Amino acid sequence: MEVVLRAAAAYWLLLLAMRLLGRRTTSQLAPFDLVVLFLVAGTTITGVLGDERSLTAAASAVMTFGLMHRLVSWLRSRSSLFGRIVDGTPVIIYENGKFQEVRMKLLNVQASDIMYAVRQRGLSRLSQIDYAVIERDGKISVITGMSPQSDEAAEDKRDEDEEPPKGEEPRSEEADQRKAGDHDRRAKDS
Repeated sequence: MEVVLRAAAAYWLLLLAMRLLGRRTTSQLAPFDLVVLFLVAGTTITGVLGDERSLTAAASAVMTFGLMHRLVSWLRSRSSLFGRIVDGTPVIIYENGKFQEVRMKLLNVQASDIMYAVRQRGLSRLSQIDYAVIERDGKISVITGMSPQSDEAAEDKRDEDEEPPKGEEPRSEEADQRKAGDHDRRAKDS
């Protein structure tokens, strides 16, 4: 019975730890993220099983993890507040042509991450998007076509030789990447 109680406690502790680690860790698993997850899992199983080395104890722990997962799923379906606590909510990190720096810093997202999502969508410039949203699972969604300006930007096939309007920076992938790079450098400096 002690193994079952420790497994239940470990489940809630791991759920809390994953929420504290943030969305990026659970979505974009880089090698160092995998190391952390393996260490957490190894440490947790040691704490759950303790000196108990029997197959029955291991099976009890696994079954308890499964039941805890079912309980959390059931609670999420019954309570939207519990769902928001466990899963989080989508957060806008780029809108109206501006990075939402405070939100990005809290979520450990960089401008280059947004540019990656833009490129994954088949676009090449920040001016082609209206919003970037970090979803509950940590992935970045790029939203286009919400404003008339984005339609114009998407249809803008201006030659690189053409002179931009006075006082306006040329629109190019390089300019957007410079803007993203400048933002990343400012974020590191602060």
